[in-house]
Amino acid sequence: MKWNDAWISNVDADGDGKLDRHYGFDSYVGSGAWETNHMWGVNPDGSVWNYYCKIVAVPSDAVLDDGVWYSADGVEIGPVIWGQFATIFEVSNDPVTGDHGVLYNAPAPTGFGWY
Repeated sequence: MKWNDAWISNVDADGDGKLDRHYGFDSYVGSGAWETNHMWGVNPDGSVWNYYCKIVAVPSDAVLDDGVWYSADGVEIGPVIWGQFATIFEVSNDPVTGDHGVLYNAPAPTGFGWY
């Protein structure tokens, strides 16, 4: 897992004794927070699997509709995850499940700096 300081910082700037999350914002919404998950392993049959995804905090003007976040101008950001976040990119390779390659690539930009 990798993330930026908006997700969870390595400092306690507000002095509450904890590492800061969405410092300077009331929530993650609009904070610019992002993280990635990269997992891999071996299936019981010996085949190898891997999974990767990018998750971003949604912009402050994003709209949630039927489980999917959209930008203010109506462009799909991605499916909701953990309430204030959207999955913007997802890849899975697993011979057991039949997954091979990109499962989801948001129509909106998938670069971290975009949000």
